[in-house]
Amino acid sequence: MKIIQIVGRSNTGKTTFIRSLIGALSARGTVGAVKHLGHHGFLLEPGKDTTLYYESHAAISGGVDEEKSVIVRRENDLDSTLAILCNTGVEYAILEGFKSRPFPRVVIGDLPGENVVLRNPTIDEVIAALPEFEDYYTIEGLVRELRRECGVSHAGAVLTFNGIVREWTGTERTEYLEFDETVDALTESIHREMEAVPGIIGARFYHRKGRLYAGEDITYLAILAEHREEAFAAASNAIDRLKRELHDVEK
Repeated sequence: MKIIQIVGRSNTGKTTFIRSLIGALSARGTVGAVKHLGHHGFLLEPGKDTTLYYESHAAISGGVDEEKSVIVRRENDLDSTLAILCNTGVEYAILEGFKSRPFPRVVIGDLPGENVVLRNPTIDEVIAALPEFEDYYTIEGLVRELRRECGVSHAGAVLTFNGIVREWTGTERTEYLEFDETVDALTESIHREMEAVPGIIGARFYHRKGRLYAGEDITYLAILAEHREEAFAAASNAIDRLKRELHDVEK
């Protein structure tokens, strides 16, 4: 999922720009949009059943009508919202605001800042610059991408793997591991190797970068295969190679 952040001062035309961007991106894939409400909280209609459920401390309260569904969650963090978007198959997530989050961004107006990809661009300029914006991954998102791009008419298995930072190995404790951009070349090589295996219809492999603490995710792997045996073998070889050539070296 591509994250496109739009920031700017109030009354600079962000919402109008985002509406046009949604239309342009929708021609390329599924779009989600999230606005930072700040101190202007979203008001739930008093007395409605869904509001009463929420006020009764339901973790999630929702409703479905003839044209849409609405869900209210108790979580108010951006990260869990991004995960939901990615898990449901959104390909482009547009964020309005969230200035404190350092995503590559589009600035509307004269707001100063870092990580600025474009300032006061046209919609076409944003589309042309899509590779410069940040990618976001979840395992479910990778599976949905495989199904969408590779098709499942010949598939008999979907296999996923989620590697995490192990805190304890015997009596040895690992506080964190650290990875930089050099990991990308290895993961791409492993990705090509997996997809060259007979019976593998498609594979997706993502390795997080930066400082990853014990318990945090390291890798997301998804394989679409004709048979489960091929998926198991490809995944095992990929994980073993990654451990041998990267993780054991890092330690």
